[in-house]
Amino acid sequence: MNAFRRTSANLLGCIAAIAAAGALLAPVDASAGKVMDGIRQKGNLVCGVGQAVPGFSAPAANGDLAGIDIDFCKSMAAAVLGDATKVTYRQTSYSDRFVLLASGEIDVLVHDTTTTLNREGAQKARFTSPNYFDGYTFMVAKSLGVDSPDKLADATVCILQGSTFEVNTENFFKSRGLKYTPLVLGTWEQLDAAFFGGRCDAFGGNYGNLAGSRAAHGNASDYIIFPEFITLEPYAPAVYGGDDELFLTARWVMFALVEAERLGITQANVKEMATSSTNPEIQQLLGKTPGNGKDLGLPEDWVVKVVSAVGNYGESFERNLGKSSPLMLDRGLNALWTKGGLMYAAPLR
Repeated sequence: MNAFRRTSANLLGCIAAIAAAGALLAPVDASAGKVMDGIRQKGNLVCGVGQAVPGFSAPAANGDLAGIDIDFCKSMAAAVLGDATKVTYRQTSYSDRFVLLASGEIDVLVHDTTTTLNREGAQKARFTSPNYFDGYTFMVAKSLGVDSPDKLADATVCILQGSTFEVNTENFFKSRGLKYTPLVLGTWEQLDAAFFGGRCDAFGGNYGNLAGSRAAHGNASDYIIFPEFITLEPYAPAVYGGDDELFLTARWVMFALVEAERLGITQANVKEMATSSTNPEIQQLLGKTPGNGKDLGLPEDWVVKVVSAVGNYGESFERNLGKSSPLMLDRGLNALWTKGGLMYAAPLR
C-alpha cells in the first residue's frame, strides 16, 4: 500500500470511529416508523439492488441473484422478519436508485453505492456503516501500452451516467491538465459492451466493479486495472430519512456481520455458540444475554438468524468477492481492523 493509500485509510478509519462514537452518544428511539411498519405488515422487504454487478448483485449459476449486496438484503429480512427469503429484489439503474428510495418503491437500497454528503444532505438517504471500501481507478487493455493513469492524455473514457464516476474522472483529468473524451452511458452492460468492443481507451470505475467486468469478459489477462486509487469510495446500504427504526436496524445488522467475524462466529457454528459459548461478548451478541433485541425492537436472537442465513462478513466477502469467487479480490481495506483493514463494529451492547 503506498503512502497515499495508507494516509487515506487512516483518515477514513478516524472519521468512521468519530461517526460511530457520535451515534452511540445520541439518544435512540426505536419506535417503528412508516417504512418498518409496512415491511412487517406485508411480510416482505423490497431491496433495491444493482443490475448484473458481479460480486455485488448478479445472477448465479442457478439463476438466483447473488453477491455481497444480496447477502445484506437477506440479513435485513432475517433480522426484521425472521426469514432471509422474504425479500423482493428490485434491480435498479444507477440513475434512478435514489428516486425509487425517496418514493418508497424500495425499502432499502443496497446497490454498490458510495456514501456522499449530497446523497445524505440533499437526497435524504441515510447510510449505514460501509459494507465495502473501494477506490476509483481505470482499466485499460494491455495492448494500449499504458502503465499509469497519468498517461491517459487524449483517451476516450467510458463512464457511468448518474454515478460519482463522472465527477471523479473530470477532477482527475482537470487536476493534471490532461484532455480526455468522455463516453457516458446509462448502464454497466452498455459500458462493458463499449469498452470491450473497442469504443473506449479506458474504463473508469471502482476497482471491485472493474474486476467484475474483467472476470465476466473471460480474458482477464488481457486487461490491467491500475492499482492507484484516485478516490476512496465507501459503499454502504441506505434507507430513506425519517424511519429511525429501519435505519438503526440496517446500521446494526452491518455491525453484527463484522462483529461475528471478529468473534469467530460462522454460519456453521452460530447455533451451537448461541447455546454453549461462555464468552460474555458472544452471549450478548447472540441474545443469550438479553437487551440488544429489545433496544432495536427485534427478537433477542436476531443475530443468530442473520449469521445462519449468510454467515459473517468475512464469509460473505470470500464467497462473493474474495479468492473463492471469480473476482479473486484481496480483503485489503475490507479486512477487519484487527488485521489492518477498516472493517470494525461499534460495541453491540
